[in-house]
Amino acid sequence: MSHADRFLGRAEVYAAARPGYPAALGEWLRGRGLLSGGVADLGAGTGLFTRLLLDQGAVVTAVEPNGDMRAQLLGALDPFVQTGQLKVQAGTSEATGLEAGSVGLVTAAQAAHWFDPVPTVQEFRRVLRPGGQVLLVWNDWRGGDEPFNRAYGDVVRRHSAPDTPEVISRSPDPELAILLPGGLEHYTFENPLRLSRQRLRALAGSISYLPAPGDPQADEMGQDLDEIFDAHAAGGEVVLTYRTHAYLGQLD
Repeated sequence: MSHADRFLGRAEVYAAARPGYPAALGEWLRGRGLLSGGVADLGAGTGLFTRLLLDQGAVVTAVEPNGDMRAQLLGALDPFVQTGQLKVQAGTSEATGLEAGSVGLVTAAQAAHWFDPVPTVQEFRRVLRPGGQVLLVWNDWRGGDEPFNRAYGDVVRRHSAPDTPEVISRSPDPELAILLPGGLEHYTFENPLRLSRQRLRALAGSISYLPAPGDPQADEMGQDLDEIFDAHAAGGEVVLTYRTHAYLGQLD
């Protein structure tokens, strides 16, 4: 199964349940002057990070290989397409379809762990203008020691597909030096996510290595999620504490 196919049938729950990205990150990018030269957002998914870039005034080309995800992105961000601020196209990190030297910043949010590093860096070099930079971003709940984070982690491990490796952090540390060979800066932003019972179930259903919506095993996972929700909810919600990790780097 290709990486893009892992999310077939999950686009709707992905768009509905996954966390967005903190406004402080977008403001930081704009303040650094990183959004003025055109942005290629690779593995754009349903457009959660693309929206942050657009809201900060960037002109963006969103590249996404999964047709279901692209359809969700287009439905959510069509006004930006109509004004010309956003272009959406099929492609991968290794073959974006972008013109050479066409952007000043390449971004990938919640996606670079799927990339093949060596051909991806070749493509980065092709599409970036001289002096262009790369931003890799992950929302990660695993590093938190909050009680609900621990309970949610127990459910995720219990229902993960066989042979799913234990993941301590979403960012692929061994690959970062390959993807950003010119060095990197690491920044962290708080990004807590409030979840209703329904959104908690949808969040789990959006994860590629957990049972997909409609899978018979999803019912058992849903029961376990209900149990931890009831144990931790306040005011009809639980809080899953995400932290957004941003790695800004260069190629040379």
